[in-house]
Amino acid sequence: MATGIVISVVEKLYAVLHSEELREICSMFGYDSELDDLKMTVFTIKSVLLDAECKQQELTHGGRDYIERLKDAVYDVDDLLDEFNTMVQKTKGMKGGKISKKVRRFFSRSNQFLVAYNMSHEIKNLRSKLDKIAKDRQQFGFSDVYVPLKRREETMSFASEDNIIGRETDKEAIVGMLIGDSECSNNVDFVTIVGIGGLGKTALAQLVYNDSKIEKAFDLRLWVCVSDDFVMEKIFQKMLGGKDGSKIEELQREVRKLIQGKRYLLVLDDVWSESRDEWDNLKSFLNLGGTGSRVMVTSRSKKVARVAGDNLMYELKGLSEENSWNLFKRLAFEQGKEPMNSVDRFFDIGKEIVKKCVNVPLSIRVVGSMLYDQDESKWLSLKSANLMEIGEGDDSIMPILKYSYYHLTPALKSCFSYCALFSKDFVINKQLLIRLWLAQGCLENPHDCRSEEDVGEEYFSILLHRCFFQDTIKNICGEIKFCKMHDLIHDLALEVAGKETITCDSLREKFDKRIRHLSFTVNGDNLLASTCTQLSEMKKLRTFFRTAEWQSRNLFELNLTIICSHLRQLRVLHLGRCISDTLPDTVGNLFHLRYLDLSENMSLKVLPNSITKLLNLLVLNLDFTGVTELPHDIRKLVNLRHLSVTYCSYLRHMPPGLDTLTSLHMLTTFVAGDETCNQRDIGKLRDLRALVNLRDELTIKFNDNFSCDVAEYEEVELIRMAPLKQLTIVFSEQGAAIHETLLTGLQPHCRLLAISIEEYRGLKLPLWMESLTISLPHLVRIYLVNFNCLTILPSLSQLRHLKSLMLEGISNVEFMESDGVVVPSENQVTFFPSLEELQLHELPKLKGWWREETSRVTGNADASSVVVPSFPCLRELALKSCPHLTVFPSCPKLISVELFDCHEALSLLENKTAVPNNPTTGLVLHLKNLTIDNVGALDCLFGESLGCIQQLSIDGFQEESLSNVVEKYARHISSVEIMDLRDCPNLKSLSGVVKHLTSLQNLTISDCENLELANNEQGVNVTSWKSLHLLSSLTLDSLPKLSNLPKGFQYLTSLEYLDIDSCENLEALPEWLNCLTSLQNLLIGCCDKVKSLPEAISHIPSLKTLDLSWAGEDLKKRCRKPDGEDWPKICHIPHISFKKIKMSVSYLKELKGEETEEGSEMNHG
Repeated sequence: MATGIVISVVEKLYAVLHSEELREICSMFGYDSELDDLKMTVFTIKSVLLDAECKQQELTHGGRDYIERLKDAVYDVDDLLDEFNTMVQKTKGMKGGKISKKVRRFFSRSNQFLVAYNMSHEIKNLRSKLDKIAKDRQQFGFSDVYVPLKRREETMSFASEDNIIGRETDKEAIVGMLIGDSECSNNVDFVTIVGIGGLGKTALAQLVYNDSKIEKAFDLRLWVCVSDDFVMEKIFQKMLGGKDGSKIEELQREVRKLIQGKRYLLVLDDVWSESRDEWDNLKSFLNLGGTGSRVMVTSRSKKVARVAGDNLMYELKGLSEENSWNLFKRLAFEQGKEPMNSVDRFFDIGKEIVKKCVNVPLSIRVVGSMLYDQDESKWLSLKSANLMEIGEGDDSIMPILKYSYYHLTPALKSCFSYCALFSKDFVINKQLLIRLWLAQGCLENPHDCRSEEDVGEEYFSILLHRCFFQDTIKNICGEIKFCKMHDLIHDLALEVAGKETITCDSLREKFDKRIRHLSFTVNGDNLLASTCTQLSEMKKLRTFFRTAEWQSRNLFELNLTIICSHLRQLRVLHLGRCISDTLPDTVGNLFHLRYLDLSENMSLKVLPNSITKLLNLLVLNLDFTGVTELPHDIRKLVNLRHLSVTYCSYLRHMPPGLDTLTSLHMLTTFVAGDETCNQRDIGKLRDLRALVNLRDELTIKFNDNFSCDVAEYEEVELIRMAPLKQLTIVFSEQGAAIHETLLTGLQPHCRLLAISIEEYRGLKLPLWMESLTISLPHLVRIYLVNFNCLTILPSLSQLRHLKSLMLEGISNVEFMESDGVVVPSENQVTFFPSLEELQLHELPKLKGWWREETSRVTGNADASSVVVPSFPCLRELALKSCPHLTVFPSCPKLISVELFDCHEALSLLENKTAVPNNPTTGLVLHLKNLTIDNVGALDCLFGESLGCIQQLSIDGFQEESLSNVVEKYARHISSVEIMDLRDCPNLKSLSGVVKHLTSLQNLTISDCENLELANNEQGVNVTSWKSLHLLSSLTLDSLPKLSNLPKGFQYLTSLEYLDIDSCENLEALPEWLNCLTSLQNLLIGCCDKVKSLPEAISHIPSLKTLDLSWAGEDLKKRCRKPDGEDWPKICHIPHISFKKIKMSVSYLKELKGEETEEGSEMNHG
């Protein structure tokens, strides 16, 4: 029986049950002893719940029902005590004396003495109810003595290599790590194999252990299965062959004798200990071995690898698809081959089953073994079954995965089980997750100077290191922003969360009324109306979370009143993209609410003042809303910790009283006051001074007509806010005369990692900006935008940690560095030592980096007198609208370049006069991605140093033909895998281009109004399209001269994705369309002359998706089921879409930002 997050609820009850206020209320009516008994009962319940979790495989139906009743009772107590706590908070909000007087005054007002009596009586009743349920525990075999773990079977060193498939590369890599030269000063190195349960870490270690190279390299090999017993005495016993009964001193002597002076290999299998002290004790003893000794560790925890040291960690991944299938075949078919009869049928079913196993060997072995010698019905049954339910006892998948879960503390178990709220493959925002944990009470109260958010960061880190999370995405500051869960780990989360957490990813007629946490991952328009009406009956619900990607409001906006009126136990309410224009006043009734998300409702202009009744509110998210002001009484939200108002463009000012919200840890934006408003109704920037806990990011935005009280800005003292990591300051055009004074007063703390300043109109910068190497030495990112009056930039090249620099709209700067060219001496920092990304946009007067270097190139200086540094780490360069820039420092490690509206003679300086043998000397050799508007400039830029381009975008090209350039650079362009042709208004032909694109996989052609792709296109042989034999994706967008698809397209036999959009003169799809034998996705939009589909489409069995969302109405009508004339042609296609959909604003914005920083292509929920 899964306990879900109820364990955290039980833990939180302790703090409330020990509060003085609660004892005072109970003592008023003689219920002190009832309160003490309740504490003991809650303690017993915690042990029973943990015991039940370990025994869930053996639970009877009655036992499961008993645990459900117990959990319900715990939640009831939590609700009651939370209600009491809220009432106490109201009394604390009153002016007056001691707590006891406040309490009595509160209850005497409005004749509320009865309320106190009723609450005390309720506590007595609930204690009796809990007691009765707790006493029944022995009837169902539960104990109040928690035994936390079940031991795994002992592993051994031998394994049959024939039974292990697809690990040859992994084995060779680890063998190389074990026998290779070591940089470690100790005699022994540690190599750790890390991965989730079921990947085959032990099997891989066995392969390595028995490899012939390993046998020859080591004098002695030892295998120890550690598991939970990371005790030196037991490890020594196993090293000595299981010797028992000896004292630790004797064991140490014998082990020392065994390993001293010998080059040994010790395998420590299945290690869980993350204790540095335990590891240090073991490591100091193991160093007695000979030079070159190795300890190979297998673990599910990356922290184990870190603690073990030496940074030799091998992260094991799943098998390849091919090897997964080979393993499955070996187990499921006789002699490892598909049966000759009905091959296709078993092949297709088997492929689907293997896909569910997500390349994890354990899953494949369990499923494959079960299917051996079974008929088709059994295969079909397993195809539709839950993978976690397959197998029995120790031979099933779940116990292996659950072993990781059992090693978590109760708080971590609750945090992990709450992750079942997200759907598979969902990209989880780390900060969102931590705030949800906070709202549900999953985070323990820290007993030191840390905040609960710090505890959440620690919990996330532990779960990440133990492989519960993976596929992390970091921002430019190196902080993790997003992650995912492996599919099997997600299944584990669902299992341990139990029935109280439901992810609605399909249409449901009926929900269990006992559901506590509900998330929708489907488009709201597709939800049954009955699903929404059920909400009023789900009175126990604590989480209502919307995760759908698509914008939809129809049903939800009709039911906001139901949600706010009936779901009174909610702790988390996510209404993103659900509100038409108003939020009902009844939202103020949700006094248990901790988390309220109203983001992405641009029509939401005003918040009801009743929202300030939510005294327990911790998180309020208003990102991307149309709110013009925040509630005047927001000061009442004394527990608020996170207030997010990012991209609230209509917000005119902040409310008064923000300085009283001293619990705030995050305030994304502060809008400086508007003089046109009543000054009593607006917050002052000096209010920030009281918010000493602010962390992460802060934007200060000066609206037009902002108040110009300079003294106020000097009082802000951002320099005191050490936890702040990112600061953005956005000035307005008005008040430009005091911009310099304002910026002087807004100096941040020296630990700041990222700074952005926009719309600055000062003639010069304050001192702290002119000396960033001293004032902000840890900067990782700098964005300066629209500095129209500035003529001299601060020196940035010596910032040691700077990784990203963007300068945009700086109109009057001619040179990047005001000083001359400086060659770093031995003790100086090199030129931009860490810079990886550089963007220079709209610098119309920029001529070069240094005046001397520019003069040298133009012939006005002695070249021998100037030594030009190069960018040692620069990987991404974007130069846009810098028409006078003709020379640029060398960038030998460039991978990506974007060039728009730049001088046609722009060249990269070669560092020939630099220090001999300098590894940074030379031009671009590694370029992979190139975006350019004038391909004729390639000669000046790169010459023969242009590498093998993989991604080429030509945007804004003005010539009629590309053939001359393509012919010249054919050997470079032949490696292109992705190509975009955009906004090339004069381009008429692809003559001479297609035949060179032999590696092309993805082609997009858009907004080329004169481009003809007709069958008789000039100079293009129909068969030249055969060169695109690898092309899998083709997009044709806004090509008005496209009337028919070229006949050469029929040779694109690898094409899987075809998107034809806004080709207004396209008349029909060809009858040879079935020649595209690999086509899986076909999209047709805004091609109104296409009235019907060809018969050939019915002969493309690979086609899985047909998207007509933006097709003409005539074509849609012919394709609709069941009477459309073209329906018989497409009825075999599994997914057909007619509905226009729109992606959410934050999804696009967030994903775009993170892709810029990390290059991620993950889909985000």
